[in-house]
Amino acid sequence: MSTNAASGAALIVLLSASMQSYAGCSPTLTTQFESTQRIVDSVRPDKPGQTRVFASDGSVFTGADALWMKGQLRLVLKECAQGDEAAADKTLHGVMDFLSAHHRAP
Repeated sequence: MSTNAASGAALIVLLSASMQSYAGCSPTLTTQFESTQRIVDSVRPDKPGQTRVFASDGSVFTGADALWMKGQLRLVLKECAQGDEAAADKTLHGVMDFLSAHHRAP
């Protein structure tokens, strides 16, 4: 397993465990987070400046987009841990809107 793959796998485990341990957000938000996380986790740039990175649904992003989305998901976890569901919901919907804007129709 490459270093990037190992790091990605560790991040997935960490985020999954973190979301389960943060009971500050509703089950609905948790479900939306997990759905969004699956797509964001499928965007794996080799380097931050990579110009084209594909998600599992065929959407195209840049390496910087991928890093931004992952950072936003970490922020959602932090906001849930702090009990600020309104902020977590707003942050998560920002990522969801960004994903929708890049979604490729089949």
